[in-house]
Amino acid sequence: MKKLLLVVCFFCNYILQAQSLYPIYENGTISYIDSLGNKKLLTTYEQAGGFQDGLAWFIKNDAIGFINPKGEEVISPTYDGTNGFFEGLSVVLKNDFWGVINKKGEIIVQPKYYQVGNYSNGLCKFKQSRSLLSQWGFIDANGKVVIEPKFDEVDNFHEGFALFIKNNKAGYIDTKGNVVIEPKFDYTSYLKLNNQVLFEKGVFSDGLASVELNGKYGFINKTGKFVIEPKYKDAGNFSEGLAAVKINDEYGYINKKGEMVIQPKYNSAERFSEGLAAVQIKKGEEMKYGFIDTKGNLVIDAVYAGSIGIGLDLVFKNGICPILIDNETWSYINNKGKVIWKSK
Repeated sequence: MKKLLLVVCFFCNYILQAQSLYPIYENGTISYIDSLGNKKLLTTYEQAGGFQDGLAWFIKNDAIGFINPKGEEVISPTYDGTNGFFEGLSVVLKNDFWGVINKKGEIIVQPKYYQVGNYSNGLCKFKQSRSLLSQWGFIDANGKVVIEPKFDEVDNFHEGFALFIKNNKAGYIDTKGNVVIEPKFDYTSYLKLNNQVLFEKGVFSDGLASVELNGKYGFINKTGKFVIEPKYKDAGNFSEGLAAVKINDEYGYINKKGEMVIQPKYNSAERFSEGLAAVQIKKGEEMKYGFIDTKGNLVIDAVYAGSIGIGLDLVFKNGICPILIDNETWSYINNKGKVIWKSK
C-alpha cells in the first residue's frame, strides 16, 4: 500500500502546488533541480516526493519523514504513508490508520481513521472504519469533527463546496455540511484508487461546475442553476476563463458565456494553466500531446506521449510541466517547450 501511494504522490505534490525545486530520479537516488534544470539538492534517498508547503516526504529505513529545501530532516521518519502537506497540515499513515500532523511534526489527530482526504478550505474528509456502513465526514484544522459522517462518497472542498454522491446522483454541501444543491445530477462513471473515488468531474472552478444530466454535460453556478445548458458529450472544469468541451468526437474550448472560442478539433484536451493547455493531436498513426495558447495557436509542438500518472493533469506550475516523452521516458519541460531534464 505504501509503495502505490508514494508512486502517485511523487508527482501529485508537484501538480497541486507551485514549487521551485523538482524531484528527479538518477542513479538510484532522488535529487532536486531548479527551473533551469540545474541540480540544487542531492539526497541519498531512494524515494522522495516534491516540495509542498515547503516540505517534501522521504523514505528512510522503510519509514516516511519530511525534509525542507535545504535537505534537513525536519520531521523524523516515523510514518507508513502520506499525501503531503496541504494548508500546513498533512495526513499520515501509522499502523494502518490515518492521523494528522503539522509542519513541526506535532500530532494534531492521532492515527485513528480508516481513510482520509486532504485539507482544503480548512477541512479534511475522513472515514472511521472499513465497515460497509461507514460513511464520510469532515474534521477541521484542529481535528474537531465539524461535519458528522453521513456521506457514501464525497469530494474535498473547492471554492466552499464539496460534491457528494447519493444513489449515483451528485449534489453539493457547504462547509457547514448543509446540502445546498440537491443530488439530481448524474454521476455514474468514476474511477477508484486505493478504494477512494477519483473525482474528476463536478469541481467548482471559476464559480462554475460541469455536471451531467441525461447523458449531456453543462455548467451550473453555485445556486445549482444551469448557466450553460447540458449539450456536450463531455466537459472539463473551467480554468483561466475557458473549459474544454466535447462535441461529436472532438474537443474545443468555450468561455463562461458558453461561446466556442477554440473550435473542436482535438482528440482530448486538458485545462488551461499559465496560459497553456495540453491537447492531443493525431500525428501519422500516433496520438501525441502538445500545448495551445488561449487563442488556439499550437505553441509547443505535439511530440509528447502524455501524463506521467493516473489522474494527473498536464499543467504548468511556475513555468514547468512534467510530461512523458515516450512510454519509457519522462521529463520536465518549460513553457517554451524546452526539455530541462529527462530520465535516462
